[in-house]
Amino acid sequence: MKKLIVGLGNPGSRYVFNRHNVGFLCVDRYYELTRKTIDYKSFSFRTYEGFDSKDFILVKPLTFMNLSGSIFPDLFQKHGKFMAQDIIVIYDDVSIPFGKIRIKEKGSAGGHNGMKSIIGVLASDNFVRIRIGIGEKPEFMDLADYVLANFSQDEYKSLYKIVDGACAAIDLLIKAEISKAMNAYNNKDFLV
Repeated sequence: MKKLIVGLGNPGSRYVFNRHNVGFLCVDRYYELTRKTIDYKSFSFRTYEGFDSKDFILVKPLTFMNLSGSIFPDLFQKHGKFMAQDIIVIYDDVSIPFGKIRIKEKGSAGGHNGMKSIIGVLASDNFVRIRIGIGEKPEFMDLADYVLANFSQDEYKSLYKIVDGACAAIDLLIKAEISKAMNAYNNKDFLV
């Protein structure tokens, strides 16, 4: 069965390197690795953009993070309905240290508004997720300010290793090798 891979973020140039946009960065990088090109928009729809291949569909919602789930009716109408277990969502997580990722088969939104929106629209939390650690926010910062801030220069230097690790995990998840992906990447530190 074809996999639906959804990277979460906010559309627009001002958000490109925000911590909140690491899902978009992963989808863009996976496209680049699998297509050997940076020409991304093979399809574009009212609420999302992405790429359709024989094994997977890559999607970036254009609705802003808090309405990420609203793309699914349009997406299913155009590409057919996907079973929840064939959906992979990639997003940022402040409870995971920078340099680590966590793959889970299902679970709650964990306070992430994009995930709340998706779970609400799908009426299910039974889909795979790749959570990319962006680190805990500093005490002096508001959570929204932290996730909407760009990665620091030091973080940015290491970001490609983390994103490439998530892309390697996607390769396994497309083959439905979730246990193998979890064993390989859930305890890996991409900063060493």
